[in-house]
Amino acid sequence: MRKRIILSTLILTLLVTATLVAAGDDGGIRPYRNNPWYWEYKGQPIMLIGASDRDNLWQWTGERLIEHLDLIESAGGNYVRNTMSDRNEGDTFAPKEIEDGLYDLEQWNEVYWDKLKFFLEETEKRGIIVHLTLWDWFDLSGAGVYGRFAIHPLNPENNITWEPGTINDAWDYYGGSLDTNNEPVLAYQHRYIDKLISISAGYGHVFYNIANESGLGVEWDNYWAEYIKNAAALNGRDIHVTTMLFAPGNSVRRVMTYRNIYSFAEVSQNNQDALGPVGKKHWENLLFWRKMIAMSDEGPMPINNVKVYGQGVGLNTAAGTEKEAVERFWRNIFGGAASTRFHRPAMRAGGTWGWGIGINERARQTLRAANMFLDEFDIFGAEPYEAIEMVGNSVDSYCLAIMGKAYAVYFPGGRATVHLDPWVYMEKISVKWLDIASLSWSDEVIIEPEWNNFDGTDWWGPQRIITLAPPNHRSYVAVVRVVE
Repeated sequence: MRKRIILSTLILTLLVTATLVAAGDDGGIRPYRNNPWYWEYKGQPIMLIGASDRDNLWQWTGERLIEHLDLIESAGGNYVRNTMSDRNEGDTFAPKEIEDGLYDLEQWNEVYWDKLKFFLEETEKRGIIVHLTLWDWFDLSGAGVYGRFAIHPLNPENNITWEPGTINDAWDYYGGSLDTNNEPVLAYQHRYIDKLISISAGYGHVFYNIANESGLGVEWDNYWAEYIKNAAALNGRDIHVTTMLFAPGNSVRRVMTYRNIYSFAEVSQNNQDALGPVGKKHWENLLFWRKMIAMSDEGPMPINNVKVYGQGVGLNTAAGTEKEAVERFWRNIFGGAASTRFHRPAMRAGGTWGWGIGINERARQTLRAANMFLDEFDIFGAEPYEAIEMVGNSVDSYCLAIMGKAYAVYFPGGRATVHLDPWVYMEKISVKWLDIASLSWSDEVIIEPEWNNFDGTDWWGPQRIITLAPPNHRSYVAVVRVVE
């Protein structure tokens, strides 16, 4: 069976290659042609920033969804995560229910697909890019809020389509379907993906992730990545695909190894305490992965962060604190990532043990501040820059540079003074400060950088140094421009 599947996939690839629509020719989301570390949409570069209170927003309908998307848009968000998940109470299932608790897997519940269409239409209206995840294996695994196999239509006890024992758990349905050549399951999965792609391929603001925190294996991920690319091509669209593994470094290795399948990296697990680092190491990871990707024959590709973890004071020690979440959000921008988005809050209303801050007040304020910075600084012409030196006991700061033209430094907060080495010679610069908390810019000030160690006696010392210190211990971004 597996040989037939692989052969069919190869034949399909050959059939669609000649007619494949080049990504972006219709204005759809694609890596930015002038700087493929970032995305472009409708022919213009776009930095993706976002926040939302739900992973599977498409399950909301009507005014509830519209109000949430309006809130995201009003705060300056242009990026949402959307898992094709049905794990929450009240979510709609894909198969048709023929009687209470009993489903027919050969028939679709059209309400399910109508919800997806409505979601895609409303996000497209607002220019909100959708990061669509196909498989979320937590839907069928675990206990409590995650453990829904007992009531799920895919449990053979709850449908009239599969014989008892066709699958027994989440693994049988996901990775096991390909490993064991489970024909009934594979047939359903193909029908499901074909239906999904026939809808989503009609929209240019969607890119795809195979699985959430996938542990399903390289064969599974690669098989479905190729399958959806071919299915989308048959519907007239070239799509961009990635896969998200538990270890962010492994996510980068996977997509680098199979650049013929994947066109961007997803490193969300870098943004939490459990599997990712805190502080400067979080930023340094991004710079290291950029270096590895840049060394490959294919060169740069976007690095996405669809989940930035951290909430409250850190009761969920695997996620981290709200303060760290905000700093991670900014470090992703200053680390040259193509996207950054706050993860959902607690799963239950009023819950305190959450994974992210969603689109709470601080998230909205951060989105507005980030847009103020992006309006002021050409991030698409910049690179992460390490030629800054902390002075004394200062906290870490992070820099972007458009060499010899402009520089930006992010100060997370606390005591901070840095020496910025612009590397090239200049006589005058301007400096202005974005106060992130108050969402305000300072007046621009013209200064002349000081000369150090250039009296003819110390040829090896630094040359021209710019000293930057925020006016207080709050969080700031400094923008430095060369005047002459």
